[in-house]
Amino acid sequence: MEETRKPARKSRVAAAPKPAARKAVTPKTTGRKAATPRVRPAVASPSAAEREELVRMAAYFRAERRGFAPGYEWEDWLAAEAEVSAPTQAVTATKPRKAPARKSTKAT
Repeated sequence: MEETRKPARKSRVAAAPKPAARKAVTPKTTGRKAATPRVRPAVASPSAAEREELVRMAAYFRAERRGFAPGYEWEDWLAAEAEVSAPTQAVTATKPRKAPARKSTKAT
């Protein structure tokens, strides 16, 4: 006599769906030579007139954000100067990173 089995019952409480796992993006290796590392392009420093215009605009927008309340003009100007000069200082101050050493995949 052949036994018939009933399918397993699912619990009435539904389990929370699991989030989809993200795959790590790895470069494909096809036996080619390793690609050269990407180099950030150098950012040209603005001229004195361009820099002053950028600072003037940044100071204006800072004053606008605080409702043009009087007495904070110098703070706005100095903060705007720091904001404008920050990207150019960051590019010149960075050092190139060392590429991580690769492990050998040869079997011994």
